[in-house]
Amino acid sequence: MQTPPDRSPPVKDAGPSPAAQLVSLDWERIQLIIRLRPLPPGAFAPQDLRLQRHGHPAVTMAPMRAWREGDVLAVRFNVMLGPGQIPLEPGRWVLALAAPGEPILPLPVGRPRPVDPAREGKAFWLRRGRYEVVPAQPSLEGALELAVRFEPGVAPWDEVGPWERLVRTLRGAILTIRIVALRLLVSPLRPVVRRNGRRVLFMSDYAAGLTDNLKLVYDRMVERGLDREYELMTLTRPSPHAGRGPADRLRLPLLLATADTIVIDKDQPVLHRVASAGQRIIQVWHSSGAIKTVGYSRIGMPRGPDPWSRTHKDYTYAIVSGEFDVPLYAEAFGIPEERVIPTGIPRMDRFFDERARAAGREAALAAFPAARDRMVILFAPTFRGQLREATYDLGVLDYARLHALCLEKDAVFIIRLHPQVRQPLVIPPTFADRLLDGSSAVMDAPDLLFATDLLITDYSSIVFEYSTLGRPMLFFAYDLEEYRAERDVYVPYEEFVPGKIVRTLDELVDAIRRDDYEIEKVAPFAARHFAHPEGGATDRVIELIVGR
Repeated sequence: MQTPPDRSPPVKDAGPSPAAQLVSLDWERIQLIIRLRPLPPGAFAPQDLRLQRHGHPAVTMAPMRAWREGDVLAVRFNVMLGPGQIPLEPGRWVLALAAPGEPILPLPVGRPRPVDPAREGKAFWLRRGRYEVVPAQPSLEGALELAVRFEPGVAPWDEVGPWERLVRTLRGAILTIRIVALRLLVSPLRPVVRRNGRRVLFMSDYAAGLTDNLKLVYDRMVERGLDREYELMTLTRPSPHAGRGPADRLRLPLLLATADTIVIDKDQPVLHRVASAGQRIIQVWHSSGAIKTVGYSRIGMPRGPDPWSRTHKDYTYAIVSGEFDVPLYAEAFGIPEERVIPTGIPRMDRFFDERARAAGREAALAAFPAARDRMVILFAPTFRGQLREATYDLGVLDYARLHALCLEKDAVFIIRLHPQVRQPLVIPPTFADRLLDGSSAVMDAPDLLFATDLLITDYSSIVFEYSTLGRPMLFFAYDLEEYRAERDVYVPYEEFVPGKIVRTLDELVDAIRRDDYEIEKVAPFAARHFAHPEGGATDRVIELIVGR
């Protein structure tokens, strides 16, 4: 979004001699990256830099990350995660230096050209109004300054009619009533049934029962005999689209009141409203990496989150597969990077176990007998739209052409839609010998990957799991521009994906015919994203849970 020119009056350069030369100001979503060169070289370290609120010297903000690029120092500030884990307060913020043993003082900064607010500033439409951060360099103290402004208003994409406004108001009121009722039930229980340091609650709304990371961690704790040392409790839904039953609604207040540690695999907005001091919340997110933006990374986008919300921000820890994903998930969850731990992902342990891979492959081939001794092509795209109304446009597929391709390659084409997509997959009987429905099959997704020779996906995190197998992928991104505008991606898509990008069905069919997959990108991708190819992630997560 274009930012209007800075409204502040121009000023002349003045003040003390610069202690650093500004190299660049750049934005990555909600994070401002400042690069500068100390004068003289080595005069201070990047981790000594702070943002300091003008007129409030005690109010400072450390960078999310600080590093060196030769003689240039780089720092990254998340403007939506200021003091108190909320956006920077409107007003003036200056770049300051917190030298060891010295008071925090504004850092005089020089630069070779004037500040360009239109290019180096950024504006965000939030639910409450328009929030902008505009760099400037006043004469006062010679420090680099950020002018933070907020104007109440309605985002262009959030303008709705009276009926929709009424529906939103009613939904908000219902949610508030439910939260208040839950608090009233939880609060009296806390002094009656005190926490003992040994209760671990596994809580999921993502699927029926415990699945994926939660189930693996729970089962492994039982296998290690930790269920005799800790009280392991569970709270799930009967299905992803169903509410909790009456019994679980009655259990919910007691479990939330007495659990010492709560382990989740998806956002649980209720937790930050009822969690108490001393309760640990550990997020074992349900995917193995991040392509599309999630959580607070979507601030300023249509249907983006409220940056003043507490959802996610109370996590004690969140886990990721490797160091590369630490800053991405810290940004998405609105937490400091030190709370994001590269333990590895429990569900990935099977991918690093040769016997588990072989057993999974046999299970998949037993579920799809037509796939045995043939090339297996798995089509597994992510959903479009909002999670509650998830869809995928199956019209982009031509079943007749895909069937002909399978006959030519002696292959089967398994279609597995995202679990949240409810639309039925109807394959005409004429093509059902080679085009198979993988969405309704009751089996673990990893088992299907173990039997797959070629994966076709788009923006799904399934790419992370499959990359560890070293096999080829195609990326069918027919709507890349639209998807990028609606959801955005963390790294430029063309640079990120470990395989050939195809934009049309013609390109897809041609690439398969010619075995043109750009497979050389797969191994470097897997090495970059998985810090623990030896496995053992489940046990590392357990140590995080029990605090050992």
